[in-house]
Amino acid sequence: MNEKEVIIQGEFPLSGTLTIPKIERDTYPAILILSGSGKGDRDGNFNKLNLNIYKDLAEFLTENGFITLRYDKRGTHKSGGNYFETGLKELIDDAIFALQYLQNVEQVDRKKVFILGHSEGALIAPAILQKVNVSGLILLAGAARSSKELSEIQIEKLSADMKEATGLKGALLRLFKADEKLKKQNKKVIAKIMNSNQPVMRIKGARMNAKWVRETYDYDVCKYLKEVTCPVLAVSGGKDVQVPPKDAKRIAELVQGDSEWHVIENMNHILRKFDGEHSMLNLMKEYKRQVGQLIDQELLNILKTWINKYTNY
Repeated sequence: MNEKEVIIQGEFPLSGTLTIPKIERDTYPAILILSGSGKGDRDGNFNKLNLNIYKDLAEFLTENGFITLRYDKRGTHKSGGNYFETGLKELIDDAIFALQYLQNVEQVDRKKVFILGHSEGALIAPAILQKVNVSGLILLAGAARSSKELSEIQIEKLSADMKEATGLKGALLRLFKADEKLKKQNKKVIAKIMNSNQPVMRIKGARMNAKWVRETYDYDVCKYLKEVTCPVLAVSGGKDVQVPPKDAKRIAELVQGDSEWHVIENMNHILRKFDGEHSMLNLMKEYKRQVGQLIDQELLNILKTWINKYTNY
């Protein structure tokens, strides 16, 4: 695999990594990788949480004959712009610039370019098709409902986990009615952000990317999924507590083109096997324990079968 750093020229320069197979061929199929939310880098690593989700996916796909492109989002790591002032619409625009860059790489077969989106990447991928056509979408841990509804589901899940927590921690959470306070605080924060037009706000002293919150809260991926006509693969994990696993099937039902969906037993939101009881309350602790663990092999097998079906390489 040949790997090189590239600059994607959009409103701001985006720093990316292009991977090219060592197999000798005139052209290759290609996949743009869109990452999840937050300030993680192009490889899928956060401060003190090095998961390498997108680096591992890129290497797997390149080993299977694909050129891949992944990049640092606007205002993060080596990319230009301001992270806190960036809204969801700008993230979609940046993904379009990245896709166009990939399509114009000399070795890329422009008739066989795909998008792989994970989490937030799976949410914005269908919107890209309003501007640029692709040969197919791979949506991992993607939702098939409005972002407002998804946010409410996550808060309800966290609240339920607080009520069901055991030991001293659980007793203290119930004593101070933490679940009720969580809901009230979240409702208050959302209302404050939605009633503002500021791109950045301070909530209890912390900077908040308010523009992104407003645009995400108003975003409904279903609107875009209904207009998708290219082939779609939707895969969720049965242990995903951030996005309902059943949304993989809903994605497949909403799109117009050929579709395939899978829910992988015991796979979680970060595409790893997890045999324990998954909890929103202990999410980061659980993810940190999975650093160094490989991406679920069943997922990789599904990806390989699907991409071979639509590329014939």
